[in-house]
Amino acid sequence: MMHTFAVPFGILFCAALSFAQNFVSLMPKKNLSEHWTVEGKTPAEAWTFRDGTIACSGQPYGFLRSKKVYRNFVLRAEWRFQEGWEPKKGGNEWPNAGFFIYAGPIVDGWPTSLEVQGYFGEAGSLFGVRGGKITGAKRGPFVKERPAFGAWDKYEITSRDGKVSVVLNGVLVNEGTDAQPREGNVCLQSEGWPVYYRNVAVKQLP
Repeated sequence: MMHTFAVPFGILFCAALSFAQNFVSLMPKKNLSEHWTVEGKTPAEAWTFRDGTIACSGQPYGFLRSKKVYRNFVLRAEWRFQEGWEPKKGGNEWPNAGFFIYAGPIVDGWPTSLEVQGYFGEAGSLFGVRGGKITGAKRGPFVKERPAFGAWDKYEITSRDGKVSVVLNGVLVNEGTDAQPREGNVCLQSEGWPVYYRNVAVKQLP
């Protein structure tokens, strides 16, 4: 006879609360400089914080770099683009943004890093930037189920000892191993179109 055991609700609630409490928000209380530095060509005034959202006008290109360095972690964040973009006739380019992880020195405008793509048409992609490398990860328009342009997307990016997994809107869409580098800052990127970020938080792993 199989026995089942009910886990008290209080234990489940406390476990969930403990997990949530281990995330540290990178959303400022007043000023972006609390957690971020502005880098790249984008002037500081192009980045703003209002009503719980980090926004960037998108031009010229640039990024925010976290003041803290991370190695093993879970990064959660949401992003969306400003509505109103329309594709050019005969073209397939989408507004671009994204997240750098393991970010190091800047080379030709971008940090040596891995990018978890925010480019609308290739969300879920994971690849090396400026000498960064990862094995087995995918890049391209392989995620077919996409929200309407201008809606919020959500990432959960997990890094552990050089293995990176990417969960997009609750679905595991990408994984890679042997990341190089495997330690650095996290960054919010802006590349050509107004973009917004919210609920950015990091949980450090052992």
